[in-house]
Parts: sequence; structure tokens; C-alpha cells
Amino acid sequence: PAGPLQGAFGMSSRELDFNFRPASGLQPGIVAGFNEQSPVSGFLNWTALFAELLVPIVKDVAFAKDMSLSLGYRVSDNSNSGSSESWKANLEWAVNDWFRIRGGMQTAVRSPSISELFSPQTNNFPSFDRQDPCDVRQPTTAIFGRNGANGAKVAELCAKQAIVAGDPTFAWESQANTITGGNPDLMPETSESWTLGFVSQSPFNTGGWADSLYLSVDYWSISLEDVISAPSAGTVVQRCFNRDNANPTFDPNNEWCRLFQRNQATGGIEKLKLLSRNQAFTETSGVDVAFNVRFDTESVGSFGVNVLSTWVEKYTSQLSTVDPVYDYVGTIGTGTGSATPEWRHTVQGSWSLDPFSLTATARYIDEMRHSNT
Repeated sequence: PAGPLQGAFGMSSRELDFNFRPASGLQPGIVAGFNEQSPVSGFLNWTALFAELLVPIVKDVAFAKDMSLSLGYRVSDNSNSGSSESWKANLEWAVNDWFRIRGGMQTAVRSPSISELFSPQTNNFPSFDRQDPCDVRQPTTAIFGRNGANGAKVAELCAKQAIVAGDPTFAWESQANTITGGNPDLMPETSESWTLGFVSQSPFNTGGWADSLYLSVDYWSISLEDVISAPSAGTVVQRCFNRDNANPTFDPNNEWCRLFQRNQATGGIEKLKLLSRNQAFTETSGVDVAFNVRFDTESVGSFGVNVLSTWVEKYTSQLSTVDPVYDYVGTIGTGTGSATPEWRHTVQGSWSLDPFSLTATARYIDEMRHSNT
């Protein structure tokens, strides 16, 4: 009585090959100290089975003009990371002609891209001035440094890595020798999300501006785990020296210490691996609002106003399991896409009188502070 059950079923398959061959002059042992590159190749294939169902629940009854449930399920097999599953369940409830409630939950999986897995690992040389814990110029407030509370243990570990780095006059003002590129050991990112909201169209039928009223409000929440990202040079080296309590025993074989070596002649950092890795998590939530209204006149045309607003409740992230959890709402970083204003608004005004039309748009982005402060 509520309508027909509808379904869709399918299968997909795709393959990707990656084959990088650098110029012969960039082979290790030929070029000295700058952008050495080795040949690298990779292969990925995906096979997926999926199904979606639209299930009518009720129709044309009290307080439910229409109610339906949308279900989806997907199982995928990846040649690199194995099998994974994801699903969704969304409810649409039209209470009457002008008010609708909607909400849903879903899980998702993002496998590492072929470039994240197999991009060539190359040399890079970021600035490392005054970031080395073995540098005697470290302030006393840096607990991972030689002048901090654990200064004796720091100096001992410095000497174990390179005798010159343990010298009481050691200072490093140059760059670090790092390795960046793909990581074939990456695993998929996973996410869980849910939304709940409503859509209200005008209940009026007067022939005036009130007939055009529209309002939608949606709350959303997204949780990401095993997020793929790369730590900075300073983060890796300083954690070897117990920054964020990552190496409390100052063990030279700690996982962070194994990510780099020291030049035995200079004490400088070299072969520092800054490869992408599956980090801990990111969680974000907020509210989206949309509002429309239109005014029609006989003599001077039609006027319309459209407002889109987003409020971010939280944007918490943890780089790794030893990191503190930071909330980045109201901050901006140095990377692309690292701005998270608490409020964003877009207001669009329009006017039309045949054959002319005019549109003006204004955007507001809330103030932000730098994420490092």
C-alpha cells in the first residue's frame, strides 16, 4: 500500500598500474645529496559488489504523507589492503506537504590511492634550525631538549646516536635530510557519520512572497579513523626524545628513533622518513542552514534572497596515539584546506525584470587564529 519496493544491484571492477622510472642521472650513487630517486612500480585492483533498496513504509496516513527507508551495502576487495564493508541507512519522513524530516547513518572506507602507496621516495631538505633536541640552544621549557628537566637523558641519547651530537657545544643551524613519498604499508581510512534535520517549505498559498519561503536545518557528525597523513621532521625527532611522552625510557630503538639516522661526522639528521602513515582520528560536527524567499512585483521585477550558513561545533584531531587531542574550530593552518572557521555565511541577492537580471553575492568567514598558537 505504501508503494513498490525498488532495488539496484551491481558489480564494479577497476585496475591501476604505477610505473616510475627516473632519469639515469637521478639514480642513487650518481647524484650527490639532492633528489635521489629510485625506480618504483605498483599495481592495484578493486572488485566491489553493491546493493541499494528503497523501502516504502507508509503513505497518505495521519502525520505521514510519505515515509521511506533507503538502504545500501557494499563489499569491496582491494589487492593491497584486502576486503572491506560499508553501509548506509537513510529515513525520509514527509509529515505533510510542507514539512519533511530526514536523517541517516552510514559508514565509509577510503583505500589509499596509488600515489599514496607507490609515489617515488625522494630526498627533501626542510629547515631544521633549533629543532634538534641535541642542540644546546634549546630553551629550558622544552622538556625534550638538553636544557630541560630530562637534559641528562637527552644528552645520553644524543651521544648514542652520534658522539658529536652529545658534545656539550653541539648546535644545528642547517637542514634535515628527509625521505618523502609513498608508503606501501598504508591501510584504508574508515569513517562513521550521521545526520538529522528537516526541510520546511511554505505552508501558505496566498499568491504573495510567503508562498516562496524555504528553510532547511541539518545537524551532521563525522568520525574518521586511521587518517592518512605525514608527521613533520621536528615531530618525529623530538618524539624520539620523549616529546608528548612518546619515549619515556629514552630507548634508542623506540619506533620514533628508528625513523632517522645521524651523520656520524656532523651529528646532523639524515634519512629521516616522513612517509604517510595511518594516524589516530579526526572528528567533526556542526549544523547547515539554508533559507530562501522571493518577492514579486508588477512594476520593478522580482527580488530573491538566498542564505547558506554553516556552524562548526567541533573539529578535533589527534595526529597519533601519543598526541594530545586538539580542537581546531576557529583556527587556520599553513596547509591547503586547513582553515576551520566557526561560522560561514553566504548571502545571495537577485533581481530580475525581463530581459534583465542581476545577482550579488556576499560571503562572511568568521575570524580565525593560527593553529600553532
